Amino acid sequence: MNKNKHEMGRGGHVRLYWDLLDSMAWRALSWVEQGLYIAMRRKLRQTNNGNIEATLATLKHAGITSPATLSKGLKSLQAVGLISKTRQGGIAYGSKVCSLYRFTDEQTFEHPKLGVKACKVTNDWQRFKTLAEARAAIKAAQSRPACAIDENAE
Repeated sequence: MNKNKHEMGRGGHVRLYWDLLDSMAWRALSWVEQGLYIAMRRKLRQTNNGNIEATLATLKHAGITSPATLSKGLKSLQAVGLISKTRQGGIAYGSKVCSLYRFTDEQTFEHPKLGVKACKVTNDWQRFKTLAEARAAIKAAQSRPACAIDENAE
């Protein structure tokens, strides 16, 4: 058992910095989309950024129970630059693996077995200067088919 966990008795934490919480990208998200981000962030450890899965099975405990809600949330989070896809999964590409994501405010280490490449911090969410810009990006992402978003995410 981790010494800190034992001493504190509370386990880990999800750290959300004020610059992210005060950003136009964050403010443009719905409560459900913010909750999805936090549920995904809960999976982040020291070196697994880029290897974050977002499936119904793994997010059910966080209240994400609808495929439509999950799809909409992932599109929104990618549109505002909080997450980026590192591996395409699903039947469309002839595989039975899930898509993987990274948080743009954290460094990504290479995971060769998963096909995840190393990536520096990009903070893509900082590009929005107004709330209208961030909301427009979300609206545009919601109107595009999933495959178009996946191709533009990299």
